Amino acid sequence: MQHLLFIYGTLMPGLRLEAEMQGARFVVAAQVPGRLVDVGRYPGFIPGDGLVSGEVYEVDDTRLARLDEVEAMVPGDRAASQYWREEATVVSGHLQGQSVQTYVYNRPTEGCTAIPHGDYRRYIREVGRES
Repeated sequence: MQHLLFIYGTLMPGLRLEAEMQGARFVVAAQVPGRLVDVGRYPGFIPGDGLVSGEVYEVDDTRLARLDEVEAMVPGDRAASQYWREEATVVSGHLQGQSVQTYVYNRPTEGCTAIPHGDYRRYIREVGRES
């Protein structure tokens, strides 16, 4: 089965974990409602107000299971998971209104730096950090 997955951080091309997306098919650049926070060497996505920029890919069941591992998602155990895969709705581009899956940060965000514009690539350039 194929799934539409919205990515917004280190899985994107040119960033640290891009190899994990090998074999996935790029669909479109997109935005979903929410905000990003800096949780260390990667961003955390929080659903809600604001817009987060990223990319939508088509991935198969095997790739999605591997990405669950990369994102420290423990299927069936949200409390043990660092990220949790949830549905989001694309708000821009030709997939506008389409439901996609994305990884939501599943830990407290107190003390995390907000990424106010919702663009992780731009943020790491601004703060002078490699992904």
